[in-house]
Amino acid sequence: MAIEMIATGTAPSLTIASAMVRAVPMMKLMPEEERIVLEYCYFCYHLGFPSIIWQLREIATSIIQKRNPQETLRKIWEEAFKRRHPEAKTGLSKQLDFI
Repeated sequence: MAIEMIATGTAPSLTIASAMVRAVPMMKLMPEEERIVLEYCYFCYHLGFPSIIWQLREIATSIIQKRNPQETLRKIWEEAFKRRHPEAKTGLSKQLDFI
């Protein structure tokens, strides 16, 4: 699975891919699903409305509940998500219009 992640470009290196594969049993979201959450985050940011962590949590919850309606995320999901994706750090948004 790690080699497939390298081939598809999901992970930048074999070390990161193997770490992601080992972490999958503990993770509620698959790496591809986490990438969807990140893409939503970037999409909102480019529109000028950066996502708030609870919005990302709602998206992730809706993804996992499509598989199992009783499934929920752990309370520490946000911290683990930030640790796995340091590129999605908190930042200040810029004002769009000057009035």
